[in-house]
Amino acid sequence: MDAADASLPATLVGLIVAFPLWYFTFNTDFMGGFWNRMVFSVSVLGLVAFLAERGEMLRQLRRINPRVLFLGVLSALALYLLFYGGYVVLRPFLEHGALNVYLLTGGVSAVQVAATLVYTSFCEELFWRGFVQRNIMVYLGDLAGFLVATAFYTLIHLFTLNAPLMLAALVAGLWWGFLYMLKRSLWLNIISHIVWTELVILMLPLR
Repeated sequence: MDAADASLPATLVGLIVAFPLWYFTFNTDFMGGFWNRMVFSVSVLGLVAFLAERGEMLRQLRRINPRVLFLGVLSALALYLLFYGGYVVLRPFLEHGALNVYLLTGGVSAVQVAATLVYTSFCEELFWRGFVQRNIMVYLGDLAGFLVATAFYTLIHLFTLNAPLMLAALVAGLWWGFLYMLKRSLWLNIISHIVWTELVILMLPLR
């Protein structure tokens, strides 16, 4: 990759848009519930990434094969085990924050939550790894770009007012960011993100 392949100004605009959207998602009562606000916010971010770099987004999304899908599932399982182990060790610190996350699923059907997690995971990876991290890596180099993009991904979760959720964002951001830096496969990240969220939120919740 070189600078000609990246859109740093568009990336900065995307980040400027992302922070108020996360505040809107976690700290307001508009649009009839958290999941509706989350869908709206990630839709905006996904659209920003796609409109800024339509050709690049399509190029990345065309790179899919069974091996990538398999590795994405394995990655999600490994990340879940990491979270499970961390939760067992740090449960007194994490339990209250985790409970607040799971309260968000109250009153919402499992089918709706599952479908929403697929969509939000797709859009988040499109924006955070396929757009933000890719562009920052072009300008700062792989390692620095990966760390800076992960820092933004973590800091935006300040608006959740949930320290354990911020820690989760840091760990997951480092995992997916490193995965993207290593493999440059958007679908690998998307599958990993989808499977992990389905596991940790619905199938095998940490509580």
